[in-house]
Amino acid sequence: MKNKSEKTTDDTILNGRIFLRQPKEGYRVAIDPIILASFVYPKDNQKILDVGCGVGAISLILKYRNNSLKITSIDIDEIMYELCRYNSHKNSLELDVRNTDLKNMSNKELYDHVVTNPPFFIAQSSHISEKKRLANFETLELSKWISCCLAKLKNKGKFSIIHSASRIDDILCALHGKAGDITITPIFPKPNEHAIRIVIQCIKGNKSEPKITNGLIIHNGNGQFSKDMQQILDGKIYSEL
Repeated sequence: MKNKSEKTTDDTILNGRIFLRQPKEGYRVAIDPIILASFVYPKDNQKILDVGCGVGAISLILKYRNNSLKITSIDIDEIMYELCRYNSHKNSLELDVRNTDLKNMSNKELYDHVVTNPPFFIAQSSHISEKKRLANFETLELSKWISCCLAKLKNKGKFSIIHSASRIDDILCALHGKAGDITITPIFPKPNEHAIRIVIQCIKGNKSEPKITNGLIIHNGNGQFSKDMQQILDGKIYSEL
């Protein structure tokens, strides 16, 4: 992808620190991957797997923060794969980008941390285009998606996911008996409103009761980004807020 297409736009995240070329229509990076990346702070030289990486937002943020990380970024969509490769090169942030899915990866490849921002919607129509289906709709049931992610983790490895708050029961059911030390962080659009997203993190092989944090508020009552959200968009990690 040497030349910019009319079907893509050139944008930035982290207040201009990371360049992103992405589709003009269809899936475009919003704040979800930036939020999830703020919860992930691996140790030096750890192996990270970004499942459904899209154009590479999460992978690039993690690599930007810690260049020693060994990050593998996978996506089943060939266009996303090409854009992620391009963005990796353009930012001089080396990623192992693969056009594949979890089921086609070697069982010998295990990671310290698996992160994922999967499609939220369940496809209920056979008339959805393939491009739209890959970008926005589940290509694999959420429970199977999570099981495949956990299978790629080392024992005691960490799993992080951001998803619609409405799917919390599905996620916890998929984790039951497989992971513990579960932390649930609700993401609220504004104060005194119901959560629209959740970030769930856990440790493979551990056993303990889930805990819920106070959560993150995206916007103040006036519609402006909250102070915490502004810091996340600037690259701050959640634990430092």
